[in-house]
Amino acid sequence: MSLPVDIEELSAIGAKAQAYADWFQLPLKDRTWRGNSGDFAGSGVGSSLDFQDHRTYLPGDDPRHINWQAYARTGNYSMKLYREEVRPLIEIILDVSDSHFFDPEKTRRTLELFYFCHHATVGAAASTMLYLVKGDQQLTVTPEAIFTHQWATQAAEMNRTESSAPPNLNPLPFRGQSLRILISDLLFSQNPEILIRELTRSKGGAIIFCPYLQSEANPGWEGNYEFVDSESSGRHDHRVDRGLMKRYLTAYQRHFESWTKLSRKYGLPLARVPAEPEFETALQFEAIPAGAVQMG
Repeated sequence: MSLPVDIEELSAIGAKAQAYADWFQLPLKDRTWRGNSGDFAGSGVGSSLDFQDHRTYLPGDDPRHINWQAYARTGNYSMKLYREEVRPLIEIILDVSDSHFFDPEKTRRTLELFYFCHHATVGAAASTMLYLVKGDQQLTVTPEAIFTHQWATQAAEMNRTESSAPPNLNPLPFRGQSLRILISDLLFSQNPEILIRELTRSKGGAIIFCPYLQSEANPGWEGNYEFVDSESSGRHDHRVDRGLMKRYLTAYQRHFESWTKLSRKYGLPLARVPAEPEFETALQFEAIPAGAVQMG
């Protein structure tokens, strides 16, 4: 099943996500930024009203920042230093592989996360780039396509991929020291470190939001089933017994334990977000405790 492109449905999800962006925010103030003028703390010295420190005057310094009161007292020139304020650099990457859209609840949660991240960066006046990724395919999306929801049509036109194909981030032109936000269910067999290294290249930071279903984490399968590959739509019959169920649960647990361990190693928040509860409730499970989202 592919991503739905019903404009009315997308508009409703987008409107709710915009409201969520008033209640919650991304942890942008916790980072030191480089870039154009904005409202967030930078790594340099600027001309905002937020006083930072003093230092000795050096030839070429802006005389507007000389501390004339100190000069009157001591006869020595010194400079007032102010915090540099810059615009955050954000890259939002949405994995649009079909495994995100085979179930209505998972579809909604994936779309809510995407629209929430977009509206949160708009509200922060961040410089944002948006990308859709499906296996080896990448597509840049304009902000206008988000507001008109035409991005969904573009995503639906991307080619099918193999069910095990991981999102290839290597071709994406990440900006140095930007914050990359990946929305993906992580249901592929690639070594997590490969993708995490791509997310954090060029001294970038990252946050991973992972939408999931309880029926994926703990399915109640027993007996004969017809399974459908969400990527290829291929069907096959299989009998599920207790032994197979145990192996599935063990593999699933180990898979996400590996993701969690490597995310901690690289110092990036990974938040699994369940699809069944209301959005604000779902963030309480991991997103807020992990620091991926903060209360507004």
